[in-house]
Amino acid sequence: MAMPAEKSLALPLLRVIADAGGELSVQEAVDRVVGFFPELTEEDKQQLRWSRRVEWARLELVHQGLLHRGPRGIWRITPEGRAHLDEHWASWRPEYSIQRPPPPPPPPEEKIHEHLKELLYRVGSILGYHPEKEFREGPYRYDVVWKDFPGVARASRVFEVQDKGSLEGALVKLQHASHVWGSVLFLVVTGERDQKKIQQYVGPLLAGPFHQLAASLVVLSPDQVEELHETLSRNQDLWRRMLKT
Repeated sequence: MAMPAEKSLALPLLRVIADAGGELSVQEAVDRVVGFFPELTEEDKQQLRWSRRVEWARLELVHQGLLHRGPRGIWRITPEGRAHLDEHWASWRPEYSIQRPPPPPPPPEEKIHEHLKELLYRVGSILGYHPEKEFREGPYRYDVVWKDFPGVARASRVFEVQDKGSLEGALVKLQHASHVWGSVLFLVVTGERDQKKIQQYVGPLLAGPFHQLAASLVVLSPDQVEELHETLSRNQDLWRRMLKT
């Protein structure tokens, strides 16, 4: 989807109002401006986001004195708006908002485990924890742990990425972490992308032999880990400053 940049809407909006004799109803103005942006799809045109974008452009023109503030439901061009249109229309070209590039293809199936571990490690670092991968405690090795302070034995957050191994085995490890450290526990299940199906898959175990984990275990999908990492990475310096103590 390519939405017109807000600054690119101003002149077409003045154009359609001027061509209509100086005033148009809100809906007519919105409908006519769309003709200046041929890349818009039918789906784009039906979205509320499109009409809101035109309305924001109109409000800016009102602030600049190029459209009248009233009457309600009618958009009217001012003499200053006509002069502005005459001066700038010849150089106008449609511009579209920069679209976020498509996400990279998912890693090969055999690398998904390491990929998610790395993302969890980075998220922990952004949030001010001291993350470690492949951390050993007793007979178990944990995929990723977050510590509140470097060098301490206790992990406050513990993550297991369940890929091709045993789900029961991952829960046994997390149960051990709960008993030893009282950690907040996270299980990332890679075999299913749908969160509801993941809950259905894990639910019977949490209702049965691992019922003690039911209240403390957070079950995540790979997509949720990806989204969390992406969100935090875009503003990681800000997050670090906000969380700095």
